[in-house]
Amino acid sequence: MVKQMKIAIIVTDEVLECKNKGEFYSLYDNFIKRYGLIDQHNEFGNIQVITTRYNAVQKEWPTNPLSYDGYIITGSASSAYDNNEWIILLKERIIELDKHEMKMCGICFGHQILVESLGGKIEKNTKGWELGQHSVPLDKEVSIIFDNIINNKNKNQFDNDDSANSSRSNSPILKLDGASTLTPTITNDDSVLLKDKISIYQIHQDHVSILPSDMISIGSTEKSIQGVLKESKKQPGNFYIISFQGHPEFSFDFIHLLISDLHHVGQEMKDVSIKTLQQTTCQPWLSNLVFNFFKN
Repeated sequence: MVKQMKIAIIVTDEVLECKNKGEFYSLYDNFIKRYGLIDQHNEFGNIQVITTRYNAVQKEWPTNPLSYDGYIITGSASSAYDNNEWIILLKERIIELDKHEMKMCGICFGHQILVESLGGKIEKNTKGWELGQHSVPLDKEVSIIFDNIINNKNKNQFDNDDSANSSRSNSPILKLDGASTLTPTITNDDSVLLKDKISIYQIHQDHVSILPSDMISIGSTEKSIQGVLKESKKQPGNFYIISFQGHPEFSFDFIHLLISDLHHVGQEMKDVSIKTLQQTTCQPWLSNLVFNFFKN
């Protein structure tokens, strides 16, 4: 029997949606749907991901917020500390979702506004922009948590007992096929994760300067905290917030376009950053991780 997983995608930047013929939203949509592999691989074939777009800038929001299985909050050129009315309203809505321990995944601005809404602080980074492709060391505790999530070792509301007990060796890792993020192939190559590191695209100037006491950092670069996890009080050992400072959803072409179009960054820095970009990253592996995060 096909089961549905309903995900609300909260779009926080109208300009980026127009940047490349609407590709912005589809990047998030394809990311949570594991690039079409949900319907092709038996392990996840019984789950259909249904996404709904809500424009946070226009103050759109679900009529029944608790009817969703989770929320993805997108990146944005805005800052989480801005006093724009829509940002203030989004923070209030995040606080309300947090009270119910609704699952939320924040990416870049989404990561920052989750932290800012729930007791942390976001500021302009005095170390400057973080651009290009970076390797992010994962804290040991986080590596274990991610392994539990991606291999369904926690209680799972969608899977049966057999699939929940699947071993690491039988759990496919996704790998990019060439330049396209829409045609990944399945491989059991653990080098995609590099054990305790992830490779991810970056384009941001704001960063987390104060982390809420009930959140843990997934790891840091020299410039910034690279994401957070928040554990459930109702179900200890399970996590209902996950975030990434980088962009696991961006394609090579899209990140290349955004860095090239930055107006307040010198050409030399842009050129150096673009040279770090590779066709292969951990994006598909992270897609599998976030899919399982919502599914657990």
